[in-house]
Amino acid sequence: MRAAEVDDAALAEKIGDLSAFTVRKLRYRERGPSIRVAARIEELSGGMVRAPDLQPVKSRRTPAEASS
Repeated sequence: MRAAEVDDAALAEKIGDLSAFTVRKLRYRERGPSIRVAARIEELSGGMVRAPDLQPVKSRRTPAEASS
């Protein structure tokens, strides 16, 4: 998405049924896509972005943070 210089709103329109906000969450891996959206992104990117690339990053909390 970054290499193609496509902004969030344009990508949301190409994917369909998504907002620019949702695309931003996907871009920064704050949430994962549905299977349909992952397939559409893979199709639009010509296979450069695959479903595993879109999985959200899980934050690692320290034990001190977990107990508070």
